[in-house]
This record gives sequence, structure tokens and C-alpha cells, in this order.
Amino acid sequence: MSEAFWSRLRHGPVLLLDGGFGSSLIMRGLPAGTAPDRWNLERPAEVLAAHRAFVEVGSEVIHSNTFGGNRVRLARAGLADRLVDVNVAAVRLARDSGAGFVLGDIGPTGEYLPPVGTGDAGLWVEVFRQQVRALLDTDVDGFHIETVSDLREAKIALEAVRALAPNLPCLASLTFERKKRGFFTVMGDPLVPALRALAEAGAAAVGANCTLGSADFRDLAEEALGAGVPLVFQPNAGQPETEGDRVVYRQDPQAFSADMEAILALPSGGGGRIAAVGGCCGCDGRFIAGLRAALARIAGS
Repeated sequence: MSEAFWSRLRHGPVLLLDGGFGSSLIMRGLPAGTAPDRWNLERPAEVLAAHRAFVEVGSEVIHSNTFGGNRVRLARAGLADRLVDVNVAAVRLARDSGAGFVLGDIGPTGEYLPPVGTGDAGLWVEVFRQQVRALLDTDVDGFHIETVSDLREAKIALEAVRALAPNLPCLASLTFERKKRGFFTVMGDPLVPALRALAEAGAAAVGANCTLGSADFRDLAEEALGAGVPLVFQPNAGQPETEGDRVVYRQDPQAFSADMEAILALPSGGGGRIAAVGGCCGCDGRFIAGLRAALARIAGS
């Protein structure tokens, strides 16, 4: 299946990804502060149902529930010794959803390199390789490194994938904030140079996810197309708001779809084109259904 996934990334049509998986599990009762990856072992039926909910509304690509499946994050959840079990179970559940393609989801360590934090780049190399090895024990069609706020960490994770799985496509998405001078990661990586750097390092498609809503992504996407590389976009369902002990997202699905349709209508050129779209935090099945309709309208225009 990886060859078919490669073909779609290279030649289109645009792939429809899934939505916000962590927020989906929260809606299904995941307690605050609980690692979503834990449910791969303890509540697999809920994980499978969340995946199927996206497939049923049109998602072609499902991410495995392994965003926190690296050793650093699993150790915080008391699951470091279950790393292989967590990752293998996650891909099996994603595959059982009936999705056309399954990507091994790779999130950040949650640490920062000096001088901001005490992260160890040398340790991260093995941390990401360990997770990639676990995911390679399954039948993933590729990988997606996402929600990374430091280009250096994304490149370390990408290097691990390219070293161990050179024949499988890997998407790489950073998360950006909007500043007066444009879009930057919290570590100061500017949008277009960062995306080009990831593409040059071997990512099959690069882009942005999380942090920003679809309205900001309209401007981000227009700028990102100037990078001249295949792109992937997954906005949040607006900005998060606190309601009691919960985080909620209040964007209307129709507004999200309208923004995404405008993004999909942006002209390609110089190698810059949209290869895949989906949603991030707060985006449930309504958002993906609307996005599917937007894709159909663009294809028919």
C-alpha cells in the first residue's frame, strides 16, 4: 500500500486525513491528564470507534494513536516498558478501522534543547529510532512527524525514519504561531525556510498543524506555497478555550470548511502544491465531512 500512498502524494488527488484524535478521545471520556496512548491497551474499543468515526465521513488516511508513543513521553505515563505494545496495538486498531492508508504518528518528546530546556539531542536520536522500529513491526504505509515546535527536533525524528525506513514516505509538520513578521515556531523557525529544510532532509510532504485555526491557515498556506514543495495542512477548530476543567473548541464546521476550500483553491506553482489536508485539535467528524465536500467542489470546478 505504501506505493499507492507515494503515488497520491506525488500526483494527487489531494489526500483527506483525519481530525483531532486526542480531542476525539476526550469526548469519549478520556480523563484530563491521561495519555491517549494508554487507551490502545486499556480501552481499544474506544480508540477503534474514534478511528472509524473519521473513516465513515471520508478520511482516507488515519494516524495511529501514537503521538505520545516515544520513550520520553511514555515514561511520564508509566508506560516506558510497554512501548512496543502501545505502538503495535495502535497501528492494528488504525488498520481495523477500514482506512485506505495508515500513518505511524510521531509526536515530539515534549522537551526542549538548551538553552530553553535540558533536552539531549543525542538521546533523542535513539528515542525516535526506538519508536520507528516499533512501528516498523506493523504494516504502516508511512509516517507523519507532527506538532513539532523546533526544526532541529523534527529533523532528528525525520533522520530516524529515513535511516530505518528509507522506502516509506514520511510527512513532517511543524506547529507555527502568527507573529507581526509572519509565521514562526516558538523556537523562532520561519515558515518557508523551515519547510524547505524538511523537504531537503527527505520528507515527502511538509506543512503545519495545530496551534492556529483555519482562518490563520489561509494566510499561512498562501505563504507556504512559496516553498515550492508538497504541503500538508491540519488547522485546529479555532482557538482553545477553557470551560471548567475542559478545553473546548468553538469554531463552526462550516466556517472551517469555507476557509479550507479557499486554501484548496489557491494556485499551485513552482513545485508548491497541496498534497494532503485534515484537521487537528477539536476537529471531529463534522469538520472532516465538510472538508470532503470542499474537496469534491474543488475537483468539480
